[in-house]
Amino acid sequence: MKLNPVKSLKAGFSLVEMLVVIAVIGIIAAIAVPNIGRINDSAKEATARRNAQNIASVFASAQAAGLNFATASTVPKDIASAVVTGAKVTEKGPFEDTWFGVPGLTTADQTAALTYLSYDANSGQLLYRGDIGR
Repeated sequence: MKLNPVKSLKAGFSLVEMLVVIAVIGIIAAIAVPNIGRINDSAKEATARRNAQNIASVFASAQAAGLNFATASTVPKDIASAVVTGAKVTEKGPFEDTWFGVPGLTTADQTAALTYLSYDANSGQLLYRGDIGR
């Protein structure tokens, strides 16, 4: 008598294996989701800082060219708004008809950037302060 052991071929995964995989995916998701929120917050903060630096830089450049955005107000919000709107130098000189501004910033972008800006009335400078928002 010849005995042929029947080999059972398994196709697919068992229920236990599937549950283990689902549990591992759940653990990874629980770790990753809070970090994604922090990444978005960091990106928004970096954008606000960059915009504040751009506004302060354009303000200083325009002032060096003879254009002063702070003539009407010393409130950083008003100055930043004037810088974003932009203006041309009208005085005769090497920068005549040169436009200074930061186009494309929305009101929300300006508001976020104001966190990192201050105006020094003594020196007449719009200052970027990276340590203010922390």
